[in-house]
Amino acid sequence: MTCRRSRTFVLPIGKARIHKVGKDVTIVSFGIGMTYATKAVAELAEQGIDCELIDLRTLRPLDIDTVIESVKKTGRCVTVEEGWPQNSIGSEIASQLMEKAFDFLDAPVLKVTGKDVPMPYAANLEKLALCRTSAKSSRPSKP
Repeated sequence: MTCRRSRTFVLPIGKARIHKVGKDVTIVSFGIGMTYATKAVAELAEQGIDCELIDLRTLRPLDIDTVIESVKKTGRCVTVEEGWPQNSIGSEIASQLMEKAFDFLDAPVLKVTGKDVPMPYAANLEKLALCRTSAKSSRPSKP
């Protein structure tokens, strides 16, 4: 499949994209976190969990309205990102959902993030510091 270049197409700034429609849980991510999120959605689908996946695309402005509408439908939200858990985009999303959509949540908002440690230089330790989709993938490969 080839991608045509168009002079008229402009990616909308401040508008999230619903990557996959679902009904059980909303998963929100952006950037490299979408790699982890899409893998998690596939693994959860095998377990019979139908996830709605939202790609924020831009963080400022943040399209919280799309997230809220999805949470109204699913009742649950999980954020996925590689950053640290403190002061993260996931923290902001959780805060805004508490303010604007608390009555629609059936469970607390969960954040899947990297570990709250300085990023290690060694490749095997770096794998342990970043977020993962399963416990099996968390073990570094043996040389």
